[in-house]
Amino acid sequence: MRGWVNISLAAMLAVGLVASAHGAEPQPVGLEPMPVGAGPYHFDTAEQHGIRVDILARGLAHGYSFAFLPDGDALIVERGVRIRQLRDATGAKPVLVAAPLAGVPDFSGTANIHPDDVLGIQDIAIDPDFANNRLLYYTYNRPAGYDAGARRLKVVTVLARATLRDGWLTGAKDLLTGEAAVGVGGSRILFGKDNMLFLSVGGLSIGDIQSAQRTDNIYGKILRIRRDGTVPGDNPFVKTRGARPEIYTFGHRDPLGLALDPASGDVIASEHGPQGGDEVNRILAGRNYGWPLYSYGVEYGGSPLPTVPVGPGTEPPVMVWMPAIAPSGIALYDGDRFAAWKGNLFVASARRGEIDGTGALVRVVFNDKFQEIRQESLLESLHQRFKDVRQGPDGLLYALTDESDSVLLRISPAPRPSR
Repeated sequence: MRGWVNISLAAMLAVGLVASAHGAEPQPVGLEPMPVGAGPYHFDTAEQHGIRVDILARGLAHGYSFAFLPDGDALIVERGVRIRQLRDATGAKPVLVAAPLAGVPDFSGTANIHPDDVLGIQDIAIDPDFANNRLLYYTYNRPAGYDAGARRLKVVTVLARATLRDGWLTGAKDLLTGEAAVGVGGSRILFGKDNMLFLSVGGLSIGDIQSAQRTDNIYGKILRIRRDGTVPGDNPFVKTRGARPEIYTFGHRDPLGLALDPASGDVIASEHGPQGGDEVNRILAGRNYGWPLYSYGVEYGGSPLPTVPVGPGTEPPVMVWMPAIAPSGIALYDGDRFAAWKGNLFVASARRGEIDGTGALVRVVFNDKFQEIRQESLLESLHQRFKDVRQGPDGLLYALTDESDSVLLRISPAPRPSR
């Protein structure tokens, strides 16, 4: 698949739910998985035009997150399993270290695991002073009992900090622990202004979904703490009786992407809606973002949610996707290598409109009021579930996929490919 890639919309939508007239089992909805070749790939894009995509690492098990170290290496999370180190990630010939980091929480032997129970390592973030203190922050989900009624594990989300030395996480300390609950999902970490740490935690997927509207728990929230785990005195619920003082905003469904707006310093979040209604939100202290009382989406299967999109006292989204794109990691580009993309938002999308195999890197252009004016889907012909995207220290873009054979990609400017 070298060279310029162009796949028609008709071809992309050709695979659907097909059942025979004789009552045979329906075929899965989606496009056939496509192995990513050795590359490099070349694409034409709307404003930057020519780009080159190099495959830096492959054979990863369901990539979730990655972060760059000051020396040019990168750490890659294989969700729920391990952290891998990629030597010279920004160089010409990166090398994936075979042995994972030691000291990462491991729950692989846990019994009674339901397919939807999410355990183990989730997100990672490098301390702003990592070059001096070697501190690494990470989230993980650990089992906390069994709910016989739901036939599911009870799970807690934990934010921890450890020192990274010679391939080991040592001196691990839990800084924040959530409540034991059924249906716990993913989380993301971001360092914001003044090195405050923001942590987004998805809402509960079954049972107590109204917990996103309560302030007595961390689920369906974005939290804000200092690097040592203490709570800033200006957090909006510090003085609210019964509230978790770490809460910064609430009423979120599944905010799986966090980025800092270089222009305003505000935190920007991507958020999964139900079926449709995926969002981009500007995160403002103390605001209620509506879930599950208000949503632009519907229930899976098409039944309506008993809501209106935005209600009294709730913060409206910056933008909404209909149909959904399953957004995850995001990055606001402020480098110099892609002059035409400066200020653009890049969103890792797993699929569009509930059709597997239609993931992409979505590029959104905003005006000076942070209002969407156009967007473009990049790399969709690779048919990958994109999970994270970052601007590298070299000003290039890097993206990670979520597959059984995940890959880490580097995107760089290139001459416009000929047709």
